[in-house]
Amino acid sequence: MKKLVIIALFPVVSYGMSIDEAVEKAVNNNLSLKQYRLNIKKAEYQIKEDFNLFMPELFTNFRFTTMKDTPYQNLPAGILPFPFSFKQTEKDFRYFDIGINYYLFTGFSRFEKLKISKYEKKASKELYLEELNKIKTEVKKAYIDVLMASSVVHIYKKQLEAVEKHLYRVKEFYKQGLVAKIDILQTKVKLSQIKRDLRKAEGDLKVAKARLKNLINESMDTDFQPEPLSLEIPENLNLPELYKKALINRHLIKAVDIKSKQLKKVEKIELSEFYPKIYAQAKYFYTNEYPYLDPKENYALTVGITWQFQSLKPYYSFLKQKIEHRKTRLKLEQIKNDIKLQVKASYERFLTAKENLKVAQDSLSEAEEYYRLTVEQFKNQLASTTDVLDAESMLTSAKKGREISYYQLLKAYFDLQEAVGGGI
Repeated sequence: MKKLVIIALFPVVSYGMSIDEAVEKAVNNNLSLKQYRLNIKKAEYQIKEDFNLFMPELFTNFRFTTMKDTPYQNLPAGILPFPFSFKQTEKDFRYFDIGINYYLFTGFSRFEKLKISKYEKKASKELYLEELNKIKTEVKKAYIDVLMASSVVHIYKKQLEAVEKHLYRVKEFYKQGLVAKIDILQTKVKLSQIKRDLRKAEGDLKVAKARLKNLINESMDTDFQPEPLSLEIPENLNLPELYKKALINRHLIKAVDIKSKQLKKVEKIELSEFYPKIYAQAKYFYTNEYPYLDPKENYALTVGITWQFQSLKPYYSFLKQKIEHRKTRLKLEQIKNDIKLQVKASYERFLTAKENLKVAQDSLSEAEEYYRLTVEQFKNQLASTTDVLDAESMLTSAKKGREISYYQLLKAYFDLQEAVGGGI
């Protein structure tokens, strides 16, 4: 129990964090991005591995053999005037060799394999940049959600202050006999409702912060305060220009195009099976297997050519890869169409968000004026508590609507930036 008390005495670490700092932390710490960076590292090792295809192959062998009986070669009389036998091999013998093999020609497959690995590294980088663009957008939108949730909490706190102020006014009027007790009860009920809304808003804020901390891979035990965001949003955007930018900038398109080039190299590797393979070998060997062999050690240099393939199997493998290449090209066209659709949808949501913000700003101005007039009328006994509370609810709703519309516009703008593949 004492340990729990001691832990509770430590305050939660809190600090300020801007949206740029959140994005930077995500770039460095996000677990998904780390996996993509490991894919790049893996591709680099694959390139180094494929470079070794051009290196000679080292080999060494050793074996020891023992037999139950020593083998003899028996020659009957006739060849010689008497029967004759001699030892064919030793009963126990050893064999050892060491050398190198080197393929002088493999039908260009080594060159194509190396090119495929280099393409894989390029594709991995493009996919990383595509994921990076996505994660940055997610972090920015998550940060906006924190700002939006903070604004809602602030609005409810202001509403709580306003209704508490009205409760004080109602109680004073009640003392003077200007209002009935039901006005006090009505205001208290409203206060309870606001407190419930405030608690829910504070919970939503904690969830929004937790989601952002998950994206930047930061401990949930820490807390941070978001900083105000200043962002210029372009007034006029040209949809055809956005299409062009997306088709040029999106890294997913570049990655699939590189995958297409890889498949062309695979086609050549399949066809290389029809080419002969030329190799050279140099080795040293020793054996005491044959008792009359001299010398028992020697050196050998071999140059050879092999040519083997199984019927038309390489040709059909080549045709299969050609189909894969065609599928990839079709996939690339589909991705381009999907990206244009993504740009179109993001653009329309952006325009809608701009219109919604204008409407919300007008509604807020009207609600502020209506609330001000209603409070003045109440002070002059020309409006009831119900009128004041209704006007205040309308004002709070308008404030929330304006804040939410503003932040939804920012999120729509970030979605549009992601769809285009970068800055607009």
